[in-house]
Amino acid sequence: PETLATLEDVANVEKIPFEERFPCHSLFEAIETVCEVQGDATALTFLPSKDLLTDEPRRWTYRQYKEEVIAAANLFHSLGLESEQSVAFLCPNVPEMLFGMWGAQVASIACPMNPDLKPAHIAGICKEADARLMVTWIEEEDVSYLDKAISIQRENPSIEHIIVIGERSVYDDYRESNGIDGEELLYWADAVAAQNRQQLNTSRVIKGEDVASYFHTGGTTGAPKLAKHTHRAGIVNVCMMVVTGPGPGEDGEWPDSIILSALPLFHTNAVYVSTLTTIMGGGELILAGERGYRNLSLFEHFWALVERYKVTFFSTVPTVYAALLSLDSSSYDLSSLMFCSSGSAPISRNLLKEFKDRTGADVFEGYGMTELTGTATSHYFHGSRPIGSVGMRLPYHQLRTVILDSEGNIVRDCECNEIGAILHSGPTVMPGYKPETAGLDAWVEPDWFNSGDMGRIDEEGQLWLTGRVKDLIIRGGHNIDPAIPEESVSMHPEVENAAAVGKPDGYSGEVPIVYVQLVEGATVSAEELLEYAREHCTERAAAPKEVIVLNELPLTAVGKVFKPDLRKDAIARAYCEAAEEAFPDHRFVAEAVEDQAHGLCVVLGVITGVDDEGDLEGVEQRIADPLNEFVYPWKLIGQP
Repeated sequence: PETLATLEDVANVEKIPFEERFPCHSLFEAIETVCEVQGDATALTFLPSKDLLTDEPRRWTYRQYKEEVIAAANLFHSLGLESEQSVAFLCPNVPEMLFGMWGAQVASIACPMNPDLKPAHIAGICKEADARLMVTWIEEEDVSYLDKAISIQRENPSIEHIIVIGERSVYDDYRESNGIDGEELLYWADAVAAQNRQQLNTSRVIKGEDVASYFHTGGTTGAPKLAKHTHRAGIVNVCMMVVTGPGPGEDGEWPDSIILSALPLFHTNAVYVSTLTTIMGGGELILAGERGYRNLSLFEHFWALVERYKVTFFSTVPTVYAALLSLDSSSYDLSSLMFCSSGSAPISRNLLKEFKDRTGADVFEGYGMTELTGTATSHYFHGSRPIGSVGMRLPYHQLRTVILDSEGNIVRDCECNEIGAILHSGPTVMPGYKPETAGLDAWVEPDWFNSGDMGRIDEEGQLWLTGRVKDLIIRGGHNIDPAIPEESVSMHPEVENAAAVGKPDGYSGEVPIVYVQLVEGATVSAEELLEYAREHCTERAAAPKEVIVLNELPLTAVGKVFKPDLRKDAIARAYCEAAEEAFPDHRFVAEAVEDQAHGLCVVLGVITGVDDEGDLEGVEQRIADPLNEFVYPWKLIGQP
């Protein structure tokens, strides 16, 4: 079918095997194919962050884009990189990171990094990825990326070269002021200029099942865990998204595709939904500055940029949509916007309606994860888009909801609209993690990956997320969806954001508590919010036992609340409170820390009332009984 709207349409598409429908084996092959058709068309427009509206943008045609990728691949090959090794990228959103990532996939494997991670953690990722080269960035106002790269290299000497993007004078000054005169630092522009830009200097034949990239998916602490993305998976995932879009018009012509990207390039949304989709569709990518949405001036100029560049699509997260709608857009022509997409967190009905009223464009909700090479389900351009659902499965991607037993084994498949664990199968599901032993229990059957998410599939094939298995709060055997206590608090007008987690409880196992971030100028107290939540909670067992007000909730790089940090805080509070209740003359501090054997372990310190080792033993004996009612192991260390 020319347009897709229903599962029947999807089934018709799938009559042709994906290998036949999407014959490209790698991104480089896709770039070559587009170049043959429109080599002189603009592929990439970069807007420098200093002044997004007035600074002259940098542009590359598809032919120039291809030459940059060839030069990068030849550079990495010339430095002795082998196909099983990787290139680590510690960069903001700069064009050279794109050229480098695609070039690394031709020569070996790309490994984009979150620059906000601590150097020791990044060094651990580099070691797991067998990274031999690192690409980073410098500017006059910010040498932190290069400082961190050098620190990482000290922790992981197998990184042989650091290749630096940025202004030549700043790079030279850095070398001179730090006394660096060896080949461990290379300047990107010089290094790629010395390479053949017309032809690859490697005879490597890339197969679809070869690993193209590693994406870190292990959180911000703990042992590194990298999802393997294959060349075929990246191509198929993007093609699946393209065929669910507008499609050709009545005249047979495809509409212009001008995609604005400002999410970080170490995240799958930016790499696949924005960047790679643009290439596969032969469109133009607008890369909105080095810092993307972290640059406040982007919000100030966002609607002007949409008007100037006639942007047709952008993808972002609910917090960004809310920020954009706080700004006046009435004086701008936004008619070029065809649709937008949102992921990572639920988006409110009111926000969707306001965005449609203001821009004329719908926001499509979707669902995916790093382990699935991006997107798994989405609203279809020509299909129904029930608010609250995350769409239908993409073509060639299979979806099941199942009931699992306590050991994680499948008991049975769910009925229509019955909530269960969401399983995935298909060509975009990763082949595994690095290290190879990580996450083996995620495959509950051969070829079926357990996402850890809970949801239901309705009569139309629409998926409705209901939470994560580990997000469920189990209170005395009662499974509580965290969205229920969250909603009971977030309805209050002075609450900006709310996140519910389970707090250990000796009687119930867990009780729901809610962490909140208030709007600026709010005066409501935690006690008032707790009373409000109890009055408005739709489920008695889900009513929060405690409300904790924080200045800011911890967020991931793409604006999603990072609940693992909140769970650790809740666990630490529970242990500390139980210890003080057992021994009220003492004051304790507690921290939940990563533990290889148990997942988490609680470390308690006594800050008052202990003078010697004998006192410590007495305290330990007195608090042992109440603390042992909890599931996490603990230890007492005395004065922290």
